[in-house]
Amino acid sequence: MSTFKSADEVYDYIGKMFETAVTDPTFIEATKDSELVIRLTQTDPAAVILIDFPGQKVTCGDAALGAPATVDLRMSSDDSHKFWLGKLNFTLALAQRKVKMEGSRTKALKLLPLTKPLFATYEELLRAAGRQDLLA
Repeated sequence: MSTFKSADEVYDYIGKMFETAVTDPTFIEATKDSELVIRLTQTDPAAVILIDFPGQKVTCGDAALGAPATVDLRMSSDDSHKFWLGKLNFTLALAQRKVKMEGSRTKALKLLPLTKPLFATYEELLRAAGRQDLLA
């Protein structure tokens, strides 16, 4: 059984997490002049999120499908959730093909060390929404 019941839940939690990331000063500094736009396509439930770091904008759903991206990531919604909880080693998941990436790997992987401080923010977001069930 999937962690999330619908794409809307993915957008409410994972999408919201990326909204925090694109406005975080550390990410802004790291992505300035990078033109890094990531399309995250998730399964179970199906959801698409476009993360435009230079534009500091996150687009969810069908609107994210047609827009150009410099990096395309594909993974299950469960693995995305595990990542933000700090329970998924992204590099290992790439090697095991749990996560698939196309495009500028260097630009995307440069952000990986910056995500760790946001794990607590994701947990806080879930707690504030009354979703302690997703923290187990």
